[in-house]
Amino acid sequence: MKRPEASAVSLTFRLTALFALVVGAVFSGLGYVVHRETAAHFVELDQALLRDKLTLIRGIAERSADLPDLAARLNAALRGHEGLLLRIVAADNEMVRLGDVEPPAALRDASEGLSWSDGDMSYYGEFFTLPLSWSRDTDLQVFAAVDTHHHRHFLALLQRKLLICILLAIAAGTLLGAVAVRRGLKPLLAMKHRAERVNAQDFTERMPVASLPIEMRGLAGSINDMLDRLQRDFDRLSAFSTDLAHELRTPLSNLLTNAQVTLAVPRGGDEYRASLEVISEELQRLAKTVSDMLYLAKTENVASLPSVEDVDLCAEARSLIDFYEAVADEKGVRFSLSGEARVRGDRLMVRRAIGNLLSNAVRHAPPGDQVDLRMVLTERWAQLRVSNTGEPLSADQRRAMFDRFFRLSQGRQRLEGEGVGLGLPITRAIMSSHRGEVDVQCEHGRIHVTLSFPRQA
Repeated sequence: MKRPEASAVSLTFRLTALFALVVGAVFSGLGYVVHRETAAHFVELDQALLRDKLTLIRGIAERSADLPDLAARLNAALRGHEGLLLRIVAADNEMVRLGDVEPPAALRDASEGLSWSDGDMSYYGEFFTLPLSWSRDTDLQVFAAVDTHHHRHFLALLQRKLLICILLAIAAGTLLGAVAVRRGLKPLLAMKHRAERVNAQDFTERMPVASLPIEMRGLAGSINDMLDRLQRDFDRLSAFSTDLAHELRTPLSNLLTNAQVTLAVPRGGDEYRASLEVISEELQRLAKTVSDMLYLAKTENVASLPSVEDVDLCAEARSLIDFYEAVADEKGVRFSLSGEARVRGDRLMVRRAIGNLLSNAVRHAPPGDQVDLRMVLTERWAQLRVSNTGEPLSADQRRAMFDRFFRLSQGRQRLEGEGVGLGLPITRAIMSSHRGEVDVQCEHGRIHVTLSFPRQA
């Protein structure tokens, strides 16, 4: 079952949203830290205040003579302290009481201070026990607390302001992020406009790699490489189409002319037979051309070899020599075979490549010539070289020999026995699919065509 495609979300929106989330997270974390540290600082201030009062009470207790004197001194010293809640008990007698707030029961058992609320008010308190140096049986139990509602009010106000700042930061971050993303993606839009200008009439447009950000240069370079490959393939296809039209036009024109001439006037059976033989020969040549074209197209686009096996180049060459020997005998051409080599590849394709070289050698060798087949092993290659006598070839001719429909004879008229010019292009495609090479050299009046296969590991 095919999954429904998710709705496309623009890259600008995604990056802007991500930027806003990051800004929100950072400022939220910062706001949380500020709020927490401020609240902790207020607690430290409250603790310091209570410690000061405890120090004051301890000093008064040490200077007092007895409990009545202590009570009088404490009431005199602690009255008038705004925001201070105090309750001092000694021998079950309440000596000092400031404020009407009753401390929570949990405060006595708390190891540290305790914060609590009473209606709209909030407090922070601690419980202390002070021994009296002049009375071993009596301890002072001190409950001290401070009013912290002004702290809570400040923290609430700080929290609201932090929230407003966070929202403003997210809004500003989103706006700046959107602007930054749009500016950052401008090179992609420029690449898009350039790509839209590429068409069958103009393959020259390329991405400006040098002017792009570093992150996009790899993509632009890959696109340029792809356009180069497309241009080469398109140019090759255009040339192939042109050559194909010329190659097919001649045999088709011959067939049509022969048929029209034959039908123009009544003829005898022998004449019709001769005409049909000419038509049959032309159709065979046409069928071979189409077959070679299909094989070439298939070989040039092969992703992997149909089969891979050990191929004995010497054995395949010997078998093909037996096949071409009858044709060679008609011209007095002899064969010589030397060397041994084995390669990994598709046997039928390797056999066809060798056969193409032998066919060309026999066709172009002068009468009485000797065609040499020699296997050579180098550090990197297993080579098969086919040599025959021939006229020297220029560098341009040697390069052009691997173009489709190229023939050494000038013009498009075929010489007797000459092929259609697809043998060497097919050979080059076969060698390319085997990760090998094919090369043509001319030395001392001999033409050497070499197939180089990678050596087995």
